[in-house]
Amino acid sequence: MITIRDDFDLIVHKLDRNLPHINIYPIGDLHIGSKEFNLDAFQRWKKMVMDDEFAKVVIVGDIMDMATKNSRTNIYEATMNPYEQKEWVTNEFGDFKDKILAGIQGNHEYRSNNLLGICPMYDVLAKLDLEDLYRPNMAFIKVNLGSRNADRQCSYNIVLAHGQAKGRTKQFPYVIDGMDVMITGHFHTPENHIRSKIVIDSKNESVGMKEFIHLSVPSFTNYGGYVMRGLFIPNDGNKIPILQLDGSKKDVRLSWV
Repeated sequence: MITIRDDFDLIVHKLDRNLPHINIYPIGDLHIGSKEFNLDAFQRWKKMVMDDEFAKVVIVGDIMDMATKNSRTNIYEATMNPYEQKEWVTNEFGDFKDKILAGIQGNHEYRSNNLLGICPMYDVLAKLDLEDLYRPNMAFIKVNLGSRNADRQCSYNIVLAHGQAKGRTKQFPYVIDGMDVMITGHFHTPENHIRSKIVIDSKNESVGMKEFIHLSVPSFTNYGGYVMRGLFIPNDGNKIPILQLDGSKKDVRLSWV
């Protein structure tokens, strides 16, 4: 019997104590099957992942386009049918399956879920024997690595969500306590914000600030289609975000390359 894990089921990765750091390459909004999919951009991203011995990957949805007759996307312009989209993603992502930390669906994959009860992103991860790393709506991830001291590793809390209304997506990170990084997509807008929350520490009877990063990933699509028809503003998708988590001290660094 297939059992999809609950969103609140924490994904825990306890990595090697000898790791100096890891580099997380988020990926989302590929839209495989859309004629606007930018294969060159994906291949550049994949080469970076494959060449980086410290690389890890998180998947934030809309990897497959999954157009339907009721969607904005024109199904007659699709370059792959839904089955071919799943096969393509399975083959390509299979090359770096050991680097994947977690994956969620986006609103495009949810089309199949809503209409037919089929979860394309779950199917892909299940075929890669990674079904335990799939969450349908939001993924909460704890990553331990390196050696902070003799008894403790560095520990990081990461949250994945695809995204919804822009204002809601920007405000939602303040809901979650203890988070170091939140990664979203959906808007095809590459951007990041360093935010802080006021934290009351009852145990130590103090009040302080807790910093977190909110990262919105770029898309792997060319400008066109319903985005152009709807007069959406073009965004630069040529920059790739990389999150580096340090293994010797609690430190998150974000770079765009």
